[in-house]
Amino acid sequence: MKFCVLGGAGHIGSGIVRELNNLCDCDIVVADLNIQKAENVAKMVDGEAIKVDVLETGSVKEAVRGCDVVLSAVGPYYRFGKVVLKAVIEAGKPFVDVDDDYDATKSCLELSSEAEKAGVTAIIGLGATPGITNVLARYGYEKMDSVDAIDTYWAWTSLDPTMGPAIIAHYFHASDGMIPTYRDGKWIEVQALSDAEIVEFPEPLGCIEVYNVGHPEPVTIPRYLKVNKVTNKGTVWPEIMAELTKYFSTLGFTSLKKLNIGGVEIAVRDIMVTLTEHIPEIVPTEMIVKITQETVQRFGDQFALYGVGIATRVSGEVSGEKKELFYGIAEVSAVKATALPAALGAVMLAEGKIEKSGVYAPEGIIPTVEFLKRLSEHIKIMEVEKTVREIKL
Repeated sequence: MKFCVLGGAGHIGSGIVRELNNLCDCDIVVADLNIQKAENVAKMVDGEAIKVDVLETGSVKEAVRGCDVVLSAVGPYYRFGKVVLKAVIEAGKPFVDVDDDYDATKSCLELSSEAEKAGVTAIIGLGATPGITNVLARYGYEKMDSVDAIDTYWAWTSLDPTMGPAIIAHYFHASDGMIPTYRDGKWIEVQALSDAEIVEFPEPLGCIEVYNVGHPEPVTIPRYLKVNKVTNKGTVWPEIMAELTKYFSTLGFTSLKKLNIGGVEIAVRDIMVTLTEHIPEIVPTEMIVKITQETVQRFGDQFALYGVGIATRVSGEVSGEKKELFYGIAEVSAVKATALPAALGAVMLAEGKIEKSGVYAPEGIIPTVEFLKRLSEHIKIMEVEKTVREIKL
């Protein structure tokens, strides 16, 4: 098996490279605009490094030549998702990405007929969230006689010193303006960061307040599963960063409105991403130390800096009784939680376990039981089942 990882030298891309190497005896091409970083990552897995510009179709086609499956970790996806997928479809290669932007997801799904004609299988959004959350939604759905609501959740560290600008840009995008959700059997828009809810994730996270964010789950799940309501709510820790994002969003600092600064047109969001990247150089050291120490004391060293919590709740009926199935994960490495599902999906594609042509979200094509069985060998998934009874006085 031979895989090409576009953006393979980046924060998530290098994680995908490592997970592929752990999962199978395979050849890996690390394709990135930064060839020096690509060469460093390729050395770790005895792979090949190629310079690629994903905005040039010819460059992408050359990078993926001879590969069995292509994976993309080039973000933010609202900028690069569709253009990369289109190039890979033209190259005729099976495809997996970790697209976590709702608008990019809509655009990529529009390429399904093009992929089908080309005989290409493309799975978009196969990371932690979306990805694991979607597969768990399907898994819980299939245990119910009928399902009313599927709610997906996440909480993510903002302290990871290796985090790149694409992840920050994605979070600001998800927190900006009106975003899609699914209520009463139809898609509507709600204000980002609205409808606060306390969710109890597995330890060490525990109870965290989350909010509506712009994510693919409400966009895709109703396309495949008959349900009345789908939500996605998320946040970051430490809490001060979540609060800061609320202020940014309220003031319009997460928007793509452009300002003329010194004769150069720059998006407000890009300015805020750069400022956020440089917080360690801007904020007084004693304050950063205090915030970090408090977070480490609460969650533990590794989890505080690198962890993620994700969850899916499926609410419905079984044999006339109202049931809730809650699936929760607290993974010490957010990179692993995102990279491993993508790598596993790519391996299953290469093995011929997934053959249907077209563009799909995970819940529309992934063999649920086998995927979760293989995933659970590496990531612990908690399941809680509740019977919901109405109190009559």
